[in-house]
Amino acid sequence: MSRIWISGIGLIALVAALKTFIVVYFAIPSGAASLPIILGFYTLFFALTSLVAYVSFTQLRAYMGRQRKDRLAPGVSEPVAKETVILRYAPDWGLSQAEADVAIFVAKGFSNSEIADMRGCAIATVKSQLGKIYNKTGLDSRYQLIAFVTDEVLAMVNEPDDGRSQLNTRKMLPLSGRAKNAS
Repeated sequence: MSRIWISGIGLIALVAALKTFIVVYFAIPSGAASLPIILGFYTLFFALTSLVAYVSFTQLRAYMGRQRKDRLAPGVSEPVAKETVILRYAPDWGLSQAEADVAIFVAKGFSNSEIADMRGCAIATVKSQLGKIYNKTGLDSRYQLIAFVTDEVLAMVNEPDDGRSQLNTRKMLPLSGRAKNAS
């Protein structure tokens, strides 16, 4: 964290120095630029650049917070569930429908063999899809995926919302072993 602060202050100082140089070189006659005038301009530009950086940072943080809240806040028809989190993040992560299905099953705690049985595919296929999920999400293991989804669900629970409904996973997770007439 301190490296970020040092980098930010260094960048602000560099921008202030560049602004000072431009003003002194182009706006002040060559003989009138004394050290107190140059330091005054530098101090002014450092303060102004710091203010702009601070305002920009706070606006960006507020915007990112709103985006996260909008992403996590379930709508009237969306319940607070692990499926909701995976399905919301799947487009951002670039997950295919099959990968999203596997991620949902992993988040629910199923083993690779159980997932393969439910999906009607080989365990090697599930392992391959898990590898792709980890690469796309930036997570390293099923435990990190479960922890991420759990944290997001808890964040969703803390958001007040009335009218939550039950999630119909039969529509979201088409399994090969399901009967066609089951609802």
